Amino acid sequence: MKIYNSLTRKKEDFIPLKEGHVGIYVCGPTVYDEPHIGHARSAYVFDVIRRYFAYKGYSVKFVRNVTDVDDKIIEKAREVTRHPAHGARGGAGKSQVTPPTGQEAGQASLVETTNEIAKKYLDMYHEDMGSLGIGSPDKEPKATEYIPKMVKFIELLIEKGAAYESDGDVYFDIKKAKDYGKLSNQNLDKVEAGSRKLSGEKKKDYLDFALWKKAKSLEPSWPSPWGEGRPGWHIECSAMSSDILGNEFDIHGGGIDLIFPHHENEIAQSEGVGKKFARYWVHNGLLTINGEKMAKSLGNFITIKDFLSHYKDPDYLKLLFLSTHYRHPVDYTAEKIEDMKAQKERFSILLDTIDRKLSAFSSQLSAKKEEEIEKIKENFINAMDDDFNMPQGLSSMFELVSITNKNIDNLNFISEAKKLLFELSNVFELDLTTKDDVKNLSARITVLIEKRNKARKSGDFKEADKIRKGLEGEGIILEDTKDGTVWRRKI
Repeated sequence: MKIYNSLTRKKEDFIPLKEGHVGIYVCGPTVYDEPHIGHARSAYVFDVIRRYFAYKGYSVKFVRNVTDVDDKIIEKAREVTRHPAHGARGGAGKSQVTPPTGQEAGQASLVETTNEIAKKYLDMYHEDMGSLGIGSPDKEPKATEYIPKMVKFIELLIEKGAAYESDGDVYFDIKKAKDYGKLSNQNLDKVEAGSRKLSGEKKKDYLDFALWKKAKSLEPSWPSPWGEGRPGWHIECSAMSSDILGNEFDIHGGGIDLIFPHHENEIAQSEGVGKKFARYWVHNGLLTINGEKMAKSLGNFITIKDFLSHYKDPDYLKLLFLSTHYRHPVDYTAEKIEDMKAQKERFSILLDTIDRKLSAFSSQLSAKKEEEIEKIKENFINAMDDDFNMPQGLSSMFELVSITNKNIDNLNFISEAKKLLFELSNVFELDLTTKDDVKNLSARITVLIEKRNKARKSGDFKEADKIRKGLEGEGIILEDTKDGTVWRRKI
């Protein structure tokens, strides 16, 4: 089994730290807005990877964090409560800030609103991923639950000389990081030239990044040796992953947009306290809409709820994701989703045909293994063993459909094919059980087929041909076989 390691920029043999076990940490959502189909791609990719390891017999520990305190969440809370933008910096007292008084009396506390927003969008994230049929992680640590451990982590970095305090803030000292930039392959001179200090920052180097942020008026804050404040974004993943998976673990994943600076900084932090950290770095490509970056300002922002309200079946989206290698960008278009609907119906039509055949002749089955089917299973495993080549794995499933259609009268063959189709679809989380829309389509076509058969028997071939051509115009092909008339969608 080979995995493309973003750190070494090549495929490597996968050798787990502990035989038969694999630990995976993936950067999860920052919960400040409604989940969109770009979030769905990353969540789906890594859930398929998790499921494939399990399919191969590994014991998997899958961790995906939640950032539930962050500048974006606080800014959203400000919009809701209409608090003014933060002004003078200063200690906020306790982690639960006293609600404002005077002119702002009666307004919800910014802290309370921040918590409410984080909970609202995390609940929405869980609901939407559940609607897509994407599994939950084994562990889902929240940033706010890990702040004491983050403080200890930062203290250790200061002790090691890799970080410094500056007026209540704590920064990581980039100059102390060994091989900084090795994951992103960045030219640090160019990065530094394009960097800038933000107002109020008192750091030594432009590239130094915040581990701890001094409390600002009304914002959520927690106690620390450097005063009230809250953690920077990068530190949470280093603290969480090492606490749950150990100082060294197998796979760290996330979107390609996280390589720099987030994942680069995670490496610097973790190695800064002497931890080995992740052995394999796996990154998924991003999603575009009609060739453009998805953005609300462009009017092409598609939430998961938007997609499901229009298309109903999450498998159409999953099939789109599977059609492109996980490391590459995938472009979403309405035309492609229509293609995915046709692909899904290929499975549905075949399984409907198999069920009709087996219900009539199930007593004729044998225990014989079908070599062609075993070969397809082998091809699927070979594809997925080669850096989780999902498009090739999906291709094996469609090869199974084609071969099964050619052997549709071989009852043992189609029985074995059905078993394998469900086995492989489970790895990809595809639901091949017949959906209501396909059932309704099948029922309508069955009525038309009966009407056509009656017309043929009565010699009304003009009417029979009219029915056949009408269905053909809808992309439905009728085939007259020795077992009666069957139908399939034109591919």
